[in-house]
Amino acid sequence: MGDPQIDLSRLKLARKERNLSLREVAEITGYESAATISRIESGKRGIKSTLLKKLSTLYGKPLDYFFVD
Repeated sequence: MGDPQIDLSRLKLARKERNLSLREVAEITGYESAATISRIESGKRGIKSTLLKKLSTLYGKPLDYFFVD
């Protein structure tokens, strides 16, 4: 059994459900730019567990929401 996979579409969907911009998420989570969050959502950059936990709290979603079923 491999590592659990993140459903990247759910990251973006959860952000949009909260009406947050990429820039707002970057500022709230302490990342330097909106581009970093965009790269994470598009799969061009990996996501650290610490950021995933922050996003889970910010978006009001349980951690397992972000994993592929």
